[in-house]
Amino acid sequence: MCQAIQDMRNEAEREGEQRGERTGELKKAQEAARNFYSLGVEVEKIAQGLDYAVDTVKGWLGLLPEAK
Repeated sequence: MCQAIQDMRNEAEREGEQRGERTGELKKAQEAARNFYSLGVEVEKIAQGLDYAVDTVKGWLGLLPEAK
């Protein structure tokens, strides 16, 4: 029984680490998008370079009209 609990804890820890890595990668992409945009790089090129959808990058940059 103790091994099963330890296995569950280990799995939860791995999942938490993976979630943290994904969050960090997303924040880094958002920061890069802002930096490139401030340098005058076109949004479409930024999205292509970061491998994200154009609308996603526009959302990060605050370029999408707010939904009503």
